[in-house]
Amino acid sequence: MGIVRPASGWHLDRGRRCRTIRATAEGLVVEDYRALHSYGASEAPAYDDLRFTTWRGRLVDRLEWHLVFRGLSALMARAGRLTSVVDIPAGTGRMTVRLRHSGLRVVAVDASADMLSIAQARGGADEYLVGRVERLTELVAPVDCVVSLRLFGHLPVDTQATALRQAREVAKFGAVICFAADTPWLRLRRAIQARRGRTLAGWTPLSDRMACEMAQKAGFEVVEVLRLLGPISETHALVLRSLEGEGGAGVARGSSG
Repeated sequence: MGIVRPASGWHLDRGRRCRTIRATAEGLVVEDYRALHSYGASEAPAYDDLRFTTWRGRLVDRLEWHLVFRGLSALMARAGRLTSVVDIPAGTGRMTVRLRHSGLRVVAVDASADMLSIAQARGGADEYLVGRVERLTELVAPVDCVVSLRLFGHLPVDTQATALRQAREVAKFGAVICFAADTPWLRLRRAIQARRGRTLAGWTPLSDRMACEMAQKAGFEVVEVLRLLGPISETHALVLRSLEGEGGAGVARGSSG
């Protein structure tokens, strides 16, 4: 199975600048964010080596998978057995392979064709699709679950809300959505880096309350909020169960057990 690229002009990959179109009361607004053009041909081959080869990187890799696994387990305890999942962003396929080894059919989606080429070489997915979370419903058919790791913190707040609505349209039973948590630890780290002349550019953290409210407005029931590593964690995960109806009104899908 080859990598499928969209025919429309809303996505540019291979490191070039990309745009997000969002609707407001005043009309269409073009919104851009840094991550869209940060993982092209020059960055993708070194992505894993820069992040996951040291002892700390390997620990983060294991903790992130444990977080996703805990989220899926909590969702299945409420919604029943899951068989299919969209992994977005699939990146280099770290989670894609593990999801497949867990017995799930996987659709791997990423905005970068270069990252997705590495994921395809690893294997694990039934499909590899180049595309963005804001247009997820145009890319994939409904699946049981959407899993997203290392994406939402890169998105502006309005785009995070759009992404959650798109995930809800695709996910028949629920989602595990990891987000950047606005914690005292993160604020302290930002203050220290600011004193050193550095900033965490393009990073949009949310409080747990804001993330939960956003998910509920998108049509999810919040099952649980998980943390990567205790109170100092900057990565939290929403375990979400899909609701029938719009904007969170209605009853949850699936059966418990």
